[in-house]
Amino acid sequence: MSASARVALYGLGSMGMEVAGRLSRVFHLQVADLNEEALLQAETELGAQRVRCPEDVAQTDFIVLCLPDPGISLQVLKEIGPHLKSGAVVIETSTVNPQDIALQAKLLAAHEIDMIDASLMAGVAQMKAGQAKLLIGGAPEVIGQCAPVLDALAEKQVVFGPLGSGAAAKVINNAVAHAVMVVVAEAGSLASANQVDLDKLIQLLSDPQMGIHRPLTYRLAERILNEDYQGGMPMDAACKDSMLALTLAQSSGVPLFAIQACHSVYEMAVAAGYARDDYAAIAKLWDGWGVPVVNDIQH
Repeated sequence: MSASARVALYGLGSMGMEVAGRLSRVFHLQVADLNEEALLQAETELGAQRVRCPEDVAQTDFIVLCLPDPGISLQVLKEIGPHLKSGAVVIETSTVNPQDIALQAKLLAAHEIDMIDASLMAGVAQMKAGQAKLLIGGAPEVIGQCAPVLDALAEKQVVFGPLGSGAAAKVINNAVAHAVMVVVAEAGSLASANQVDLDKLIQLLSDPQMGIHRPLTYRLAERILNEDYQGGMPMDAACKDSMLALTLAQSSGVPLFAIQACHSVYEMAVAAGYARDDYAAIAKLWDGWGVPVVNDIQH
């Protein structure tokens, strides 16, 4: 695939404009957006050509979506799908769910058009600096076909599995980050109320052998995925420590939400008979609910 390939970008918001900048360095770029100012900027600064009607993308090789809502992505594909040429590929970089990807793929399949998802992990500044990461899902041969476009967007790329898996990975990553944000806000309030040096607390929580890292790099990566719950910190001890945190918060007048909710999980695990297992065995609860934590990729 050479620089003569035609790439159309739908979406010129703050992130989309940075995506356009990177694509325009390599490809003949077409752009579409409802914002007239953004279109003019892309035309004058990037030499992009605006898409005025669906027929304008009839000979386009790659359609890149960078849109604020999955409903908008689907509507765009409904409009342009019948006009795309055989062999064209849609690359969904918007933040959407796998179910949204499945709807898009079904719509495109009717026109014999392939797609992949390549969620952008970056802020606008990171994208501008070339520090973005792509979380990719799709058939290997289609991902390979899209390699020149993906390489133009970001050097860092991780293929997570089948179509929709990259989008799911981004949603999960963001969910964890947002949940941890609530937990660390609660922790900061607890620390302040009990005269704990926040700089030193941050160092403690950042320690790779404890704090925030340990549940991920040890208990998920080693214990849960290997179903190894022997030894370690017992569930009943973790539950006791969790109760101490609730008591500390109550005595300090600090409202808790995430930490309070998480304590209930430990109580359920103890009640389920996992009191002497390592506290990573909370994952057994999800086994019982029919959605186990397993590394079983279905390609």
